[in-house]
Amino acid sequence: DPRVDPRVDPRVAPPAGAGAGAGAGSTDTTVPLPSTGPENRPAEPSAGPPRPSDTAIRSLLVPVPEGSEPVAPETPGSVLPGRPEAARPRVRQPAVPAEPESGAPCPSCGTPNAPRRHFCRSCASPLKDHAAPAAEGPYAGQRPRLHRDRTRWIARAVGVAVVVGLVAGGIFGGPPAARAVQDHFAKRVPVHPNDYSASHAAPKQAAKLAFDGYSNTWWGTGYSGDSAGQWIQADFDQPTDLLNLLITPGTSPRSAQAAEQARPMEFDIVVNDSAGKEHVMHRRINDGGVQKLDVRVRDAVNARLILRSAYGTGKKRQVAIAELEFFGRSTGGQ
Repeated sequence: DPRVDPRVDPRVAPPAGAGAGAGAGSTDTTVPLPSTGPENRPAEPSAGPPRPSDTAIRSLLVPVPEGSEPVAPETPGSVLPGRPEAARPRVRQPAVPAEPESGAPCPSCGTPNAPRRHFCRSCASPLKDHAAPAAEGPYAGQRPRLHRDRTRWIARAVGVAVVVGLVAGGIFGGPPAARAVQDHFAKRVPVHPNDYSASHAAPKQAAKLAFDGYSNTWWGTGYSGDSAGQWIQADFDQPTDLLNLLITPGTSPRSAQAAEQARPMEFDIVVNDSAGKEHVMHRRINDGGVQKLDVRVRDAVNARLILRSAYGTGKKRQVAIAELEFFGRSTGGQ
């Protein structure tokens, strides 16, 4: 290191010997300066708060684990079947011995039962015999009666009487009685006339409309009131055995529409047969609706209906008949 002249640099003190020699030869005195070591240096003014040490900084750090791959959510795995637990043994309580009962013994097992019982407490057999008492048998030498159903004999007697009556009627009544029985059980078939006529008819209400097979068309007399004496006739091309007549009074089978005109109430049915004999029948019908009449004439060639009285008459109302239908006996393939 270069040496420093103490005279030039005031910080360097002269050695002790030198100072004393100099003091004797010179009047200039020097004062030794304080040391400039670190321990004697004045504190420098700080520019801010004190800086924490590295150890304190490391203590504040929180370790972060390294990133790992995402883990899939857990799924339930297979479960082994459980082992069945053995049923716990049930403790049986000792049965309470039944109290002895005194009474009539059971007819089946002989166990005595109290009088209040109806069935044996051991075998459940009925203690009382509910069977009907045996019927008393006949005395010695007496024949028992035979219990037979009399209804069967009564039905047979009635059947025999009917047959005898029919035979007797056919014998003593002659052919008319036998024909009446045949007509009653005969099969009915429609009979269609081949010609029609009437004493008078309103315009557009001809007699053929009563035989056309439609119930919404009708024959009208053309006169107001009850039209007593007016008639309508049906002719057949060959003799026919007539049995029944269906009549639809008014303009329709429906009551509301049929009341638009007057309806026949009483009338005569005149039927002529092939022998020229005239058969007259007086009939009275109800007001409205299709009605069935008995007309039993053999070998009929024509039938005429003659009006006598009517329902619902008025000054502007005429007697109307919607339909006339004849039925006869089925013959051969009919």
